[in-house]
Amino acid sequence: RKWMYLESIFIGSDDIRNQLPQEAKRFDTIDKAWLKIMLDTAKNTNVLDACSTDGRLDQLRTLSEQLEVCQKSLSEYLDTKRCAFPRFYFISDDELLAILGTADPTSVQEHMLKLFDNCAALKFGRGNKSIVGMTSSEGEGFTFRTVVPVEGPVESWMTGVEAEMRRTLSTVMKEGVWNYAKTPRNKWIVDCLGMVTLAGSQVWWTWETEDSFRRVREGDKHAMKAYANKLTDQLSQLTGMVRGELTGEARRKVNTLIITDVHGRDIIDTFVRDSVMNAREFAWESQLRFYWDKDMDDLNMRQCTGLFRYGYEYMGLNGRLVITALTDRCYMTLTTAMTYRLGGAPAGPAGTGKTETVKDLAKAMGVQCVVFNCGEGLDYKAMGNIFSGLVQCGAWGCFDEFNRIEAEVLSVVSSQIRQASVSRLGQGFVIAYCILCEHLYQGAARACMLPHIKQQ
Repeated sequence: RKWMYLESIFIGSDDIRNQLPQEAKRFDTIDKAWLKIMLDTAKNTNVLDACSTDGRLDQLRTLSEQLEVCQKSLSEYLDTKRCAFPRFYFISDDELLAILGTADPTSVQEHMLKLFDNCAALKFGRGNKSIVGMTSSEGEGFTFRTVVPVEGPVESWMTGVEAEMRRTLSTVMKEGVWNYAKTPRNKWIVDCLGMVTLAGSQVWWTWETEDSFRRVREGDKHAMKAYANKLTDQLSQLTGMVRGELTGEARRKVNTLIITDVHGRDIIDTFVRDSVMNAREFAWESQLRFYWDKDMDDLNMRQCTGLFRYGYEYMGLNGRLVITALTDRCYMTLTTAMTYRLGGAPAGPAGTGKTETVKDLAKAMGVQCVVFNCGEGLDYKAMGNIFSGLVQCGAWGCFDEFNRIEAEVLSVVSSQIRQASVSRLGQGFVIAYCILCEHLYQGAARACMLPHIKQQ
């Protein structure tokens, strides 16, 4: 099996041979010896004769040891590529080798949805010599402000793509927030990217709510009610847009914006009903609030005592969940966990939306969320690689059916989770948060065997 696996790599790919010349020579020696054994066996198909040949056992053991050396060298080579571009941790060895084993830069296209949250394809320039933008799985796209040249190893220019994605989206977000106040809202929605319309409208909703609190404090007792009426009018405008002629992309944006606007309207109606008059009250502090910080020149989010910077992961038009009171409580629990460098463990029956709620919060915060389905075959080494990727690129890890991992493996994984949860790395202008969400179904026996998993 090892020989068959390594043959497809070292014999079938000239690029891999050029990058690992010593291992390629070693495998050629192994390959010649193995083929000679197979030819001799084909001449005499008697099993006893084939196995009892002088020195055959020692020769097979030597070949097995040499194959182990080749396998180890190959793993170390892949690890260096993954350390250079941590998102490679989220694809398999075979997929990574398929990318590394060709000089064609477009080979990354089929793996983009695993490497980025909702980037289905890169936009290549003339002759595939540069990358000029991204396209989502829904067909929305944007153009980079600075073209990324396709030069050097794949991990080098892919790192450039990731950095330029964040730089461009940061600039686009700033322009979108700035233009909101001086552009008709209907036109602003159509012109902006989907993620900009969501985050930008949240920034202005936060500002207008706090401005209503200020006006109430200055004596205008009906300021909050007037703002509630304004939000209702904005929803009426959105429903009018949905009934009119829209492109597919614009309709998706409006539908998603209606979800967040309804939630914002409901919160303000609750403030009017319960006479919430101060921005310092918990009813407002507990909401996920968006601010454009002029000093940092960046988009920040606050909830309770937590302060987070927007991640600028390209989200495309992947939609949002309807936000309920339970969703708000889950958001508050997870953001509080991040504040204290802890993870979360949503528990509940299957199909109640644990995974989707975590993914929805990641969308709201512009952070990549990678979902893993855990099984009994998952060992601590595989989990360690996953945690390495999550911590280095600042993504969230969402582990479905966590209780299905073997109890012996869970004991080691609990220490890995603790280490990953307290790790914080600076990735450019983005502070990398690593939140680990283990989904424990009710009645999970193995989860009860290791209660410290839940505490972390």
